[in-house]
Amino acid sequence: MTFWSESTLEPARKYAFNVKIIDASGSESYNELSFLAKSVNKPTVETDVNEYRLINQIKKFPTIPKWNDITIKFVDTVDQPISKTLLKLMLGEKNPTTENWEANAISKYTSASGKSKEITNNFSLNIEQLNSKGEVKGEWEFKNPFIRSVNYGELEYSDDGFVEVEVIIAYDYAYLS
Repeated sequence: MTFWSESTLEPARKYAFNVKIIDASGSESYNELSFLAKSVNKPTVETDVNEYRLINQIKKFPTIPKWNDITIKFVDTVDQPISKTLLKLMLGEKNPTTENWEANAISKYTSASGKSKEITNNFSLNIEQLNSKGEVKGEWEFKNPFIRSVNYGELEYSDDGFVEVEVIIAYDYAYLS
């Protein structure tokens, strides 16, 4: 039976989503990023297959699941540029210099004795999928997200389109609720 012949079923729409980014203290919510999110990849998980030979049979077993990075595309604005917000989320300062960032990265991931320490992220990330009434019908919660890459777009005289900022986020795993 097809979904359009069943009046109680509603297909999930691609355009009905929110991206929620909240700083670790919970004091600041980056709602402007949710509004400016143009597209987002939902999480993907994959596993490899190990084959074992047992006399005259081959048995296949899955390996440990691996979660792939997600990509979020934002539209940058002139009045409220998200570039600074993303830079702050990634590097942890307002206007970091290369020297400051290297020192912060070393102190963030290693203790004074040189041993690695537990990594604490400075934000949390959720993707909400909405129904036609704007109600949340599914929410992806990412564990230990961090910004792996930010592409601030390109400027071009021959194009009057929007400037897009592409963010690649790595994470340990995700929950769907």
